Amino acid sequence: MVSRGNSLVGIGRRRGASAGLALLVLGRVLSFGGLLLAATPIVRAEVQLPSARAELKITIDQLVETVERTKGKEFAAQRKAELRKIIWPKFDFSEMSVRSLGPMWKEISDEQRTEFISIFSELLARTYLSRVGTIERGMVSIEGEKIYPAAGAGEARALVRTVVTQKGDKFPILYKVVFRDQQWRVYDIIIENVGLVANYRNEFSGIVRREGFPRLMERLRTKVAE
Repeated sequence: MVSRGNSLVGIGRRRGASAGLALLVLGRVLSFGGLLLAATPIVRAEVQLPSARAELKITIDQLVETVERTKGKEFAAQRKAELRKIIWPKFDFSEMSVRSLGPMWKEISDEQRTEFISIFSELLARTYLSRVGTIERGMVSIEGEKIYPAAGAGEARALVRTVVTQKGDKFPILYKVVFRDQQWRVYDIIIENVGLVANYRNEFSGIVRREGFPRLMERLRTKVAE
């Protein structure tokens, strides 16, 4: 749903709109938990994690069905609203925000963090929505997954391998997802060995280094107001 390397604030290397369909996100799954025993540490139940690959297939089918059912300019507003409803809960925008700011995250106030998450999330969502409208049946294939169960106090994570095919070209896409809030949620995407989060972190750090964090926020506010 985003172009590869697309810049949110008007700088950075453009990597082509074909990969804009890459960010197809994961669906809702069942939760697992731990058992709290008296006078003992928390012990996680040995429960089989649900398949991130299977949940991705469900979400892709929902996106395709929505686009096919709401074709035409007269359904543009309805299509956008329905697509947003599908994709919004599938991303962990908070984690993406923290990772995209890098070390700067620890230097800003809670108020600045809240505003950054809000604006950055909205800009990402708009970018995805502008791309997903071109998705077609059979365009995305899911090649496999690797799930990493939670260890200690950590959370389960997974990598899902997909390939996007458009006009004869194939683009390998790797999703990084975390099992959080009773669902698999995307927190990064790797497109041809280039991470989405790392791309934005490089862009944002350059702006902050040259102009300061307030100037970065000014640019983001301007972008979201367009």
